[in-house]
Amino acid sequence: MSLKSERRGIHVDQSELLCKKGCGYYGNPAWQGFCSKCWREEYHKARQKQIQEDWELAERLQREEEEAFASSQSSQGAQSLTFSKFEEKKTNEKTRKVTTVKKFFSASSRVGSKKAEIQEAKAPSPSINRQTSIETDRVSKEFIEFLKTFHKTGQEIYKQTKMFLETMHYKRDLSIEEQSECTQDFYQNVAERMQTRGKVPAERVEKIMDQIEKYIMTRLYKYVFCPETTDDEKKDLAIQKRIRALHWVTPQMLCVPVNEEISEVSDMVVKAITDIIEMDSKRVPRDKLACITKCSKHIFNAIKITKNEPASADDFLPTLIYIVLKGNPPRLQSNIQYITRFCNPSRLMTGEDGYYFTNLASNTNYPEAQRRSWCTEMRVSCSGSELKWGAGIQTQV
Repeated sequence: MSLKSERRGIHVDQSELLCKKGCGYYGNPAWQGFCSKCWREEYHKARQKQIQEDWELAERLQREEEEAFASSQSSQGAQSLTFSKFEEKKTNEKTRKVTTVKKFFSASSRVGSKKAEIQEAKAPSPSINRQTSIETDRVSKEFIEFLKTFHKTGQEIYKQTKMFLETMHYKRDLSIEEQSECTQDFYQNVAERMQTRGKVPAERVEKIMDQIEKYIMTRLYKYVFCPETTDDEKKDLAIQKRIRALHWVTPQMLCVPVNEEISEVSDMVVKAITDIIEMDSKRVPRDKLACITKCSKHIFNAIKITKNEPASADDFLPTLIYIVLKGNPPRLQSNIQYITRFCNPSRLMTGEDGYYFTNLASNTNYPEAQRRSWCTEMRVSCSGSELKWGAGIQTQV
């Protein structure tokens, strides 16, 4: 019996790609299985609850302090000293809790000198800066020309976008999650304003949002892609190292339904690998997402040519994994996180872009239980090695 016939292959229930709240949109591991919309709702609920609890704690501490102060009026000598220590302790605790609350409403615009020195030390060369400046200028001109066709609405959009970029300039010391939240809020507010106030048709709103994303992310890219405050780079290196250790894996081991001996299929495989590698060279989330979509379409075409019939989801998944293993795309984790954090969320929730991205993101962070199950089936007699995929890709000898 052939190796391929003995394997059941890699299978993921398509329902697992959907938001776990049951809204029908695609979920994302970075959003704990929720879609962007439901994740934001859950996040805001949790945040509001935390804010309320912190305020209640601050008020309780204030009351306790006032009661302690009132009772201390009749105290003498050592009792007065004891109260001073008590008051200092409670005041410090209250200040710490209230500071937690204030972080949700305002952010310091000051950037530490140490951070500034690090950024200066890592500053790109003048040639890269010039190239970036040229691209930024080009995107600006394209954005302005695009908005001219919308007259007054276009002027308002440009004004809001400029204000957003100025605001983000003073929020660079925020965590990447908070900067992502600010960006997602901006996307949502602009889209809703166009639909409700401007009565802009949905298809036009989508085109405008694409241009807005391109304009703002071309400027924010160097500050928010793979920031040093995250472990994205560490995960990138770990994934690349583990994938390199699996260089011996063949399509047959993964039950990949493509025959690379067919020249047309081989070309499709090469194009798919090229597309997913090219993703790292893009600066706009939508452009990175487009690389994933093109890669996936080449995969479907390769399967269709091989089988002489349309590819299924169970055909697509192992082939996608094979392409990732063979291409070992640079900064895979960083690119997925960047798209998740800063792409217009509507593109990730529905449509073919959302479907392809969800497959890639879900299988880069493969659940531990599924990794073990897949590993059990995919044991190969190659020097006693054992194959694992995702965040836990390993070889055991």
